[in-house]
Amino acid sequence: MKIYTYYQDIHFSTQNELIDLWKISWSRHGFNPVVLNLEDAKKHPYFETLNREMRRIFTEITGRQITEYGMSCWFRWLAYATQTDEKFYVSDYDAINVNFPITEPNDKLHLLDYDCPFLASGTPKQFENLCKGFVEVSNQRIEILKEQTGHYHDQEFFMYNFNSQLHDDAQDLRNKYNILMTRNRREIGGFYNPVSKTVFAGPRLGEVNIQDYKVVHIAHFNVKTILDKYPELMQKHSKDSLRIEMIKDILNIKRKKTKYYFTAIVK
Repeated sequence: MKIYTYYQDIHFSTQNELIDLWKISWSRHGFNPVVLNLEDAKKHPYFETLNREMRRIFTEITGRQITEYGMSCWFRWLAYATQTDEKFYVSDYDAINVNFPITEPNDKLHLLDYDCPFLASGTPKQFENLCKGFVEVSNQRIEILKEQTGHYHDQEFFMYNFNSQLHDDAQDLRNKYNILMTRNRREIGGFYNPVSKTVFAGPRLGEVNIQDYKVVHIAHFNVKTILDKYPELMQKHSKDSLRIEMIKDILNIKRKKTKYYFTAIVK
């Protein structure tokens, strides 16, 4: 089964290495990892509309011009819509497969970490409808969104429009666009602690051993959280290089040195 990610050069220094590690993590569990890019998104006839409308909508909501990174958050879903597979998974390239087996995707467009869109599954048509929903829903609710947020990428779209805690009619919208949103942080989407070798699942859920986890999300905020807790790590690594080392640690990809520095700072 294929899993797709999306790459645009957004000037992150470790993008290519992150993608290589992402590929390793998913291929180890039988998936065929595929990287799409802006040219794939441009193949879709809705591209010009999405490009024009999401730039305008972002400016109306925030008062600023959107960055190319911000636009890549919207374009990736259209790139997925150009594929020919019947169903498939998609993820950010910092979604690291620890123990997620090949599983038949849901019949709906499925967001596997609720309104955090780092891991999902669907069909090309469902992803196309979602892209049209980005424009339709955002335009319909734009005055409300101006009051709710000063930022607007795809995660804010799901958060402020499809999260029932923030929008009373969110379930109706999820039904309209055939979207299922689930969350099980004891298996998917938690933050990795390289010192304790555990995944923080949430305040009420606590820690889960990394060996027992399915997909961990090594996002920038994960790295910031670790550096706040263990500031001495900054003596050896930048934020970007620490992110890479955390993923290598999860995948048990050894460095030239025989011991990880993570184990040396346990208190």
